[in-house]
Amino acid sequence: MKRILPAIALIAGLTLVGCSGGQDGGDKAQEDGGGAAAQTEEAPQATQLDEAQLKKILESTDADGLSFKTIDTTAASGSQALKALEQAEYEPSECKDLSMAALNAAKASDTTTVTGVSSDNTMSVGLVSLADDEAAASQLKTSSAVTEKCSDVSIKSQGIEMKMKFESFDATVSGADETVGVKATIDAGGQTVLNTSSISARVGNNVVTAANVADIDESTVSTTAETFVDAVKNAG
Repeated sequence: MKRILPAIALIAGLTLVGCSGGQDGGDKAQEDGGGAAAQTEEAPQATQLDEAQLKKILESTDADGLSFKTIDTTAASGSQALKALEQAEYEPSECKDLSMAALNAAKASDTTTVTGVSSDNTMSVGLVSLADDEAAASQLKTSSAVTEKCSDVSIKSQGIEMKMKFESFDATVSGADETVGVKATIDAGGQTVLNTSSISARVGNNVVTAANVADIDESTVSTTAETFVDAVKNAG
């Protein structure tokens, strides 16, 4: 079981970052196509937060008594776990492309992303800042689409079969422009290794995602998301 835990962590990470793969292509075309309309309406220009600003928000915010520290997710791109996923068999097969795109999105896109975990390792938070409101809204839509297409996925890797089930749920976060909730169950080796609920909330051109990575009260996820939404709004 130990040898597949890194791969499970990477797969679980997809639910924490809002599955932002695909942001580069079609979404940029949508931005270009809607640019004229946005300018005629004289919408206020969004300010994209840089990595230092996002890191400061994450590490200076306490949510329900929990403090957070940033973690380096870029190292995963060359890890043994990612190589195992690249060689894995997916069913449905299209979910492999979606998964790989999501894991490599941070390199390929112009978004700014910071990820962190709580001091007790029960919660994960992802903060993403994009070029404008439309790009952020598109990311949430992409997340919903991936959840629907890959609601029941099987992955065979290193002789072990992992099964993942995703289900959307209604989530409300005070202060957010729009919100998406996803519940995920991951089984490996005949055992359930992770039950998680994630909430992604858009605040203008920023997206906050909070998820539990241990068995805790589901209300903690909602409270954490709301706390970081307030922190992002104050920073903006």
